[in-house]
Amino acid sequence: MSTIKFDSFHQREEIKRELNFIKLEHEIMKDFVDFEIFSFDELDEYQIGYSIDLNGNSLVTDEADTWDDSWVVIGYETLCGDPIIIELNEAGYPVSRLMHGMGSWNNGTFLADSIKSFLSILKDIRCFLTEKQMLQGKKMIQHKELKVLVNSMIEKNKTVDFEIWEALLQPLFDMAEEYEETLKAKIEEMKREGRKITEIAGMLSIQPKDVYEYSKKS
Repeated sequence: MSTIKFDSFHQREEIKRELNFIKLEHEIMKDFVDFEIFSFDELDEYQIGYSIDLNGNSLVTDEADTWDDSWVVIGYETLCGDPIIIELNEAGYPVSRLMHGMGSWNNGTFLADSIKSFLSILKDIRCFLTEKQMLQGKKMIQHKELKVLVNSMIEKNKTVDFEIWEALLQPLFDMAEEYEETLKAKIEEMKREGRKITEIAGMLSIQPKDVYEYSKKS
């Protein structure tokens, strides 16, 4: 028997459907993000330590800043293990990351305005990875492209800030930094060979203005 307090069969099935879609998207991109997502069938197991103890007893109390019985853990941030939750008693089931070890569960950050918006964000990330051919092993991405991606996600979710998704997409930002360092080294070498900006841009498949910008950073 489930320990999660869904208010109706309809709510349970709605969340099951959306979470299964989210899990599928996450499986595609899991090597490029710093968070994990559980399947619907795993949810009861991963409420242990939050809403219930090992014996299934409730850990929810009436004390301030403690765990809310409407919160359901659906995943976690991999760097610190902070839980990712949905809120059953809020319209659309907003998605947040809570911070453990703070003495209070009130330290949280919105990831998406709703579970559907969270799914939409993951689809946007997957489309970006597909467009940049990263799922096929290419790692040619730039910081400015990632910033456009994150800002587009924020535009659709007004309660979300840039920093949280920058942290969750840190593997991509690390790849961008590595790629750009390689670009700068190649550009510097080509300039020493006497090549022109337009020639360098063509050889590296980037815009001439990018060659100019990287040249200034060298």
